Amino acid sequence: MVNFANPILLIAIPLSFAFLIAVLSPWWKKGVKYLPVVAFGLNLIVSLLLIKPVLKSGIVISTTAGIKPPFAINMAVDRLGLFLVIIASILGFLVSIYNLVYIKEEPAEKFHILFTLLVTGLTWMIVTGDLFNLFVAFEVMSISAFGLVGFHRDKGAVEAGFKYLVMGSVGASLLLIGVIMLYAATGTLNMADIATKIAGFTFKQKLLPFVFIFTGLGIEGALFPLNAWLPDAHPAAPSSVSAILSGIMTTAAIYAIIRVTVTIFNFYQIVIFLILFGLLTLIFGETAAFFQKDIKRMLAYSTIGQTGLFFYAFSLGSTRGMQGAFMQMINHSISKAMLFLLVGGIILATGSRKIDDFAGVGRKMKITAFFFAIASFSLMGLPPFFGFWSKLKIIFATLERTNLFTITFVIIVLFMSLIEGAYFFRVLQVMLFKEPKEGKEIKEAPAWMLIPVITLGVILLVISFYPNPIINFTHRAANDLIGRSYVNLVLHLGGL
Repeated sequence: MVNFANPILLIAIPLSFAFLIAVLSPWWKKGVKYLPVVAFGLNLIVSLLLIKPVLKSGIVISTTAGIKPPFAINMAVDRLGLFLVIIASILGFLVSIYNLVYIKEEPAEKFHILFTLLVTGLTWMIVTGDLFNLFVAFEVMSISAFGLVGFHRDKGAVEAGFKYLVMGSVGASLLLIGVIMLYAATGTLNMADIATKIAGFTFKQKLLPFVFIFTGLGIEGALFPLNAWLPDAHPAAPSSVSAILSGIMTTAAIYAIIRVTVTIFNFYQIVIFLILFGLLTLIFGETAAFFQKDIKRMLAYSTIGQTGLFFYAFSLGSTRGMQGAFMQMINHSISKAMLFLLVGGIILATGSRKIDDFAGVGRKMKITAFFFAIASFSLMGLPPFFGFWSKLKIIFATLERTNLFTITFVIIVLFMSLIEGAYFFRVLQVMLFKEPKEGKEIKEAPAWMLIPVITLGVILLVISFYPNPIINFTHRAANDLIGRSYVNLVLHLGGL
């Protein structure tokens, strides 16, 4: 009997469908747009089937040719990876449905190939247990994203795509150098095996490869000051692509940093020194978002701010801090994906990305306005939405050690939340209370563009009013990470 609760299927299925789109597109050009929906629908089923075995044993490991790690490449999903895999599958599936109506520009079949590879690459980053495989997945994700950012092929898109290409290539090169250094020192590429072999290394011996890997992944994770590509990429990219870039791609890169920092290098004790990166990213992102007049640039800078917030929470180095980080990842992924998908419909209706041109849109696009408000409120951290619980957890984690620094950190987090609330309320005020401009008829987005948003909105409302399962699960994931159970489970449990 075939076991479908197998992490390798999360890569094999969409890769096969990406190839199938390329093969079938000359004969079935109008039909290939449905293949990503099928691919990520299957991925969603696989990810849901993984829940039971992961909860039971803590991890599910797949092997290559029946050879157990560390002697072959393996894919592994533990509790930390599980919720990210589920989010990636949900977003891949729902955004693929959104693309059925949204993507009309040619060559559409190439868009669907790149989109499928993008989600495949970021999922691959989450499940791989091999460091060189992490680099390969990083490249698949990045190269697909380069093409999708420049898909519209106008001046802004080409410029943004080129800037992203340059910075992404630098990031990939730095990541590869770090991987090579670790391989030269240990003779292995398996993450768990590397972790055991560098356990006896001095801090100085581990520092240089860590810096290379951290910087390479930090570019894709949009950490300050490595995030110059992101504010230009989002306005240039189709809104459905922005939903993936912001909703899960940057989160996957931060996940990789967390996995490398704690699981491989065992730098759990020094993660507090990374607080500066988190706070600077938070301050830069939220402050820059406040001054934007372009809605997509505003949301792009907001993504930088959110990334800074959950990276800061991780850097606190405590169970509660890491739990808050994981909760905020979930909140951000769902809410920000919703906002970019909603903005795609608003831009189609108004023909503009300028916030001032959205005057009165909420009166005509009531469903859009309602879900825009829900996603915004959750990102702000207003009760009773899920963002309130995640931000509350981060504040409590900060106050575990009460001193001048922690009080300052809390003030920064709260003040940045106020700034975040100010720019989101400004958009809602324009949409709902300003008089609409004459001359253009505004209609609600098509049903196939609203279905994914409504689905995400329902998920957000459910976890907002019933947060305990997520709270408990992320607590266990944080304990697993700090206890570095991944290393022992991979090396001693074997695989499927």
